[in-house]
Amino acid sequence: MFLERLFNQTNSPELEQMVKFTEARHKLLADNIVNIDTPGYQPKDLSLDAFQQMLGNRIQQRQSAAPGTVEFNSVMPDVSDPNGGVLFHDGQKRSLEQLMSDFSKNALMHNTVSEMLRDQYNVLNMAIMERPM
Repeated sequence: MFLERLFNQTNSPELEQMVKFTEARHKLLADNIVNIDTPGYQPKDLSLDAFQQMLGNRIQQRQSAAPGTVEFNSVMPDVSDPNGGVLFHDGQKRSLEQLMSDFSKNALMHNTVSEMLRDQYNVLNMAIMERPM
């Protein structure tokens, strides 16, 4: 209980949710790339803006609530159809360049957040072990 409340007061819950979001989005973007030429395939995406809004709301709730009462495990936007892309004669919207750009940005965000989370846990581990930094 004590460690759970300690972790909840750091930015670890936010970083964990960002890792989960980027993992889920990465899978959807990979599916979109693989199926770019599949007739009738509808691309899917997770909205980064919606996720950031939901995460920001949860952070504000945590600031005004008692320690350990606000949980972050349900912060995930619904899967949506992405806007944009070139409309082809078969009615499909696709842009390989946009998909690859989104894929790269998502991978970079995932790697950055993973490093931040690892560093956060290392600092907490050193504090628990009473080691100087």
